[in-house]
Amino acid sequence: MKFDFIAKAGLGFLISLAIVFAIIQLLWGFSWILCFILVLFLYIFRVSSVGYIADSNTIISPIEGVVKKIQSTTYAEIGECVEIQIFNSIFSQGTIIAPLELEVSKTTIKHGLFLCPFMKNTNLLAERILFLVKSKNKLWAMRITFGALNRKTHIYDFGHHLNHAQKIGFMLDGSISLFLPKDSKICVNENDKVHIGALIGYLNP
Repeated sequence: MKFDFIAKAGLGFLISLAIVFAIIQLLWGFSWILCFILVLFLYIFRVSSVGYIADSNTIISPIEGVVKKIQSTTYAEIGECVEIQIFNSIFSQGTIIAPLELEVSKTTIKHGLFLCPFMKNTNLLAERILFLVKSKNKLWAMRITFGALNRKTHIYDFGHHLNHAQKIGFMLDGSISLFLPKDSKICVNENDKVHIGALIGYLNP
């Protein structure tokens, strides 16, 4: 995993903060408080890239966070499937990547409120995006729910095809749910902490 420095979503804010820091330093001298704030936001908007993935059936974590839910469920367009939900906090890396090589069949944007991801009914009321996708002729879905610290959805323009581990977007906090085929092999447990790009399962051929 290599360090790519800063997410595109935070560049404008960090440049503005750096300019304010430079002006205050010139007028009133060095400020440890502003220096700390600048370093803090550099840490929050940090970005890493996932290296080469040998097995195309490997399901990797689309974001850094904690696995809060693994359960069998039924999804309208997919039928029976396995849901893996990963919660991301502001101090976890916020880059969102593709967990598999995939083709996007349908994108549904549900506008709502930017809510704490732990609140009841967040999945119904929150700002969220659903990708209905296909990998190796298997249909599955990924739902991105943006938390209270976001003020807009940061999703990149990537067309209909995504490579394994390609960047999708960025969030400050929220959750991502993967609705995988029911025969997928899951390699994580609830309450496990996962890094971006970490192995979470396999897509059965």
